[in-house]
Amino acid sequence: MLRITFTPQDLARTRIAATWGPLGETLHALTTLQQPHSRALFGAWRHKVHAQSPARVHPASSLFRETVLDLFTVTGAASSVEEGIEALRAAPAERLRAELEGAVEARARYSRCTGPWAGVAWGDITHDRKDREELLALLQDVHRVAVAPHWQQVLPRLRAEQTTHALRLAQDGPEAMLAALPPEFRWKPPTLEIGRGALTGTVDLEGRGLLLVPSAFCQTRPISYTDPVDDQAPVLLFLPVMRGVSDAATLLTTSRHGIDSALSALLGRTRARTLHAIGDGACTTGQLAERLRASLPTASEQASVLRKAGLITTTRRGSAVLHTLTPLGSALLNGQHFPT
Repeated sequence: MLRITFTPQDLARTRIAATWGPLGETLHALTTLQQPHSRALFGAWRHKVHAQSPARVHPASSLFRETVLDLFTVTGAASSVEEGIEALRAAPAERLRAELEGAVEARARYSRCTGPWAGVAWGDITHDRKDREELLALLQDVHRVAVAPHWQQVLPRLRAEQTTHALRLAQDGPEAMLAALPPEFRWKPPTLEIGRGALTGTVDLEGRGLLLVPSAFCQTRPISYTDPVDDQAPVLLFLPVMRGVSDAATLLTTSRHGIDSALSALLGRTRARTLHAIGDGACTTGQLAERLRASLPTASEQASVLRKAGLITTTRRGSAVLHTLTPLGSALLNGQHFPT
């Protein structure tokens, strides 16, 4: 169990993002691939990935075995896997060495082991350019097999998760948002408890605030990440959205073609395209018209129909309006409400 303590300043600085990006999900996926206790959720996915990727036997995978290796704050949030890979390629050697040493210390603390960590036996990603490139190649390969085939389903779900919590944050405040997190998160002012069992760590935010980030492939013990370079950056905490076998079935095995066909049959081709376009990211009516290659009146009319059906919400931003999927709209887009 992890305990995070807030001050009033921390509560004011608490936010929720949509995603850390494809590389962030790939980093989580590499760790989850090696965790047999998540078999019920990820068993079929793991079997398929192991059949198509050398991740299981690649020596660099040991860096992600039962570790808290923080490459998330090294790369930052990245909208594409290429952007994340370039950030990791350009990371200063000193920064990577600090993260590796921190991972060794944290693993010893969590597992109460005092012996050497097997992961440091592989390579030297801090100074050896060849070893770093080998790690980057592994990440790209794992992304291709483990994350990319599911990204069209995963991304709208992550955005819907953000929307749900962000609306509560805006309407009712940070404490209400923290209290409404999934059951493994328990708000006991001024402390947020995550997970069960023995206490594995405590974090005092000390004015930095907390950034919650939904993740589909995060299944590790609760861990927070702190940027050692920027002392004003919020502490990073991932929020698993894979909470049951139905989530895994929807996000990891659903046929995109089947969803698209059923969605068009249910809503009509134009409204289905409109829902897809808004699912690509919150947008104004003008941006929606561009995505649809339609006129402003047409985009506005289609958005109005979807809003009345409860599939999107529309909020005013200055002189413009912003369209966003509701949880129902995201679920429909991902096929969760289609009969089988």
